[in-house]
Amino acid sequence: MDKSDTGRSLKKIGIIVSINIVTFLLLFTLVELTFRSMNFPFKAEWTPPENVFGQFDETMGWSYIPNKSTTFDFRERKINVSFDKDGIRVPHAGFQFDYSKPTVLFIGCSFTMGHGLEYDESFAGRFAHVSDMPYQVVNVGVQGYGSDQTLMSLRKFLLKFNTKVVVYTFISSHVTRNGNYDRRMLRRGARYVGTKPLFALDSEGHIYLKKRPLLFENYRHSYLVDFLKMRVGKLLGVFPPKPKELTRAIVQEMNKYSEDHGAHFVVINWRWKEKKYNYEDIFQGINTISTLVDAPNNWKEMRIPDDNHPNGKAGIHIKELLIDYFRKNNLM
Repeated sequence: MDKSDTGRSLKKIGIIVSINIVTFLLLFTLVELTFRSMNFPFKAEWTPPENVFGQFDETMGWSYIPNKSTTFDFRERKINVSFDKDGIRVPHAGFQFDYSKPTVLFIGCSFTMGHGLEYDESFAGRFAHVSDMPYQVVNVGVQGYGSDQTLMSLRKFLLKFNTKVVVYTFISSHVTRNGNYDRRMLRRGARYVGTKPLFALDSEGHIYLKKRPLLFENYRHSYLVDFLKMRVGKLLGVFPPKPKELTRAIVQEMNKYSEDHGAHFVVINWRWKEKKYNYEDIFQGINTISTLVDAPNNWKEMRIPDDNHPNGKAGIHIKELLIDYFRKNNLM
């Protein structure tokens, strides 16, 4: 084959490749536009609990609306929920904290906040009513938070109060949440206002803020690519991501931040039953309370009907575990 034949062959290959690329781009664009017109796979069909009382937060993705009080129907019950000027859940409207009083700061997600419960039914609320309680209880748990948002909440509120003890409630879902930037990809059809913060590890294993929360109107992303991540990634076992090392680094930072500011740090490792793997190694070197210690025989049934969240009876068990821990560690 002479040079002219080689040139023609390469030119022909180049044309074929170019046609394929253009065809692919046109097809990708067509599917992308179709997905966007249908709002697929992000069609909003229901409002998650954290958005009922929530608002977009440029730091943590969402937070509770300050000074909001409401009564809502939940599982055939009427639940009262009130928040103070900082969006912290409080026992009743108009409640005010004493910022100088020694404080136990409860941090975490809906398990901490008391999802579906009256304030006094939650384990934090029950702990506040212990007869010889020397502390003020401040519950800054927010529904839907992962360890990442919880760390940011800790940094926001620890120094605002005279915090002596920090109690973080860990559930296994936090690992998945820590690897997620767009909650709609985890909860199909949920109506959110924006994304959440996303942390990552640098080359030395330290956490840094990789992405800040954005309102969806400012979030540039591909609906098709996200759909493929969700469907193909699930088939391959890589979606949703479960960044255990990132989670460990975040929890270690919670512990360090608390101790650096003179507060005792402890994790409630929430488990309903024994499993082959329970993420215990995440808490290496950290004070931990297992919910399975002295658990009632019907512990795993102590959940709100048709819901995975703890009911009021579960709160009694956690309160007792906390009292025992505080007394054994000379915190009371």
